[in-house]
Amino acid sequence: MTGATELFALGNDAWQVRVAPALGGAIVDARWRGRDVLRPTPAVELAARNVRKTACYPLVPFSNRIAFGEFAFGGAQYTLLKNLPDMPHAIHGVGFQQAWSVGENDGRSMHMQIAHTPDARWPFAFEARQSMAIEGDTLTLGMRITNTDTVAAPCGLGWHPFFPLDTQAGETHLRTAWKSMLLSDADDLPCASVDPIDFGALDSTVVDNCFTGWSGQARIDTPHHRICVEASEALRCAVLFRPQGQAFFAFEPVSHANNALHGNDPPMQVLAPGEALEARMVMTLHALTK
Repeated sequence: MTGATELFALGNDAWQVRVAPALGGAIVDARWRGRDVLRPTPAVELAARNVRKTACYPLVPFSNRIAFGEFAFGGAQYTLLKNLPDMPHAIHGVGFQQAWSVGENDGRSMHMQIAHTPDARWPFAFEARQSMAIEGDTLTLGMRITNTDTVAAPCGLGWHPFFPLDTQAGETHLRTAWKSMLLSDADDLPCASVDPIDFGALDSTVVDNCFTGWSGQARIDTPHHRICVEASEALRCAVLFRPQGQAFFAFEPVSHANNALHGNDPPMQVLAPGEALEARMVMTLHALTK
């Protein structure tokens, strides 16, 4: 599907953020004091409505992969639609592939929401509300998912932000703490848990793994600025993705392990009818000291 995508702008003296609610509730670009904090969406990809090339998109009601789109829950067996071309698994939930409706929007903050009815992509009803707000040098993302079904349901959430790598200007380093790294097999599914690797510069790193026991805090030192990330307690894991030869990496705070519905810990939350799960991700920018 192609065509113009309506963009909503948030801004203050420090931040300029553009959001595309109709394109999966995604952030198109986010600049701080003239610099790209998140990977900006190329114009051609925006015109093509390619949400996976945006700066950041929501992960709801699950993160990462569900093996081959199949899982058992509550005594029933479910088969999901494989929602990306050439992908044998269901991946990243349903929120990034549908339009979000805009609620409050005052130029410094905005809210948007979706209501999902059971279908081939996900068999349980839910509502999700996403918020974005800027204040000073801080950008805050919030999300709440509510089980609107008549039965208990597994639920998860998170974000998939992409950060640019400016290798010509210098190195980018990620500093954080986590307890274990999930190794992936040939199907990109967790197969073992090991002690985490101490990464050097992300510019020379190739990685696509989920890390559990995440501290909820991280520092990203780029050649231009420092990004301090803080996440709420619900975001117990982080996925680090840096493909070879690409000028970006993704650092994804999420609520559960990859393929959690097949026994990987930590599991997805199970919400009773009417129960909600909330999470928050905060990015505060700092200028580099000389």
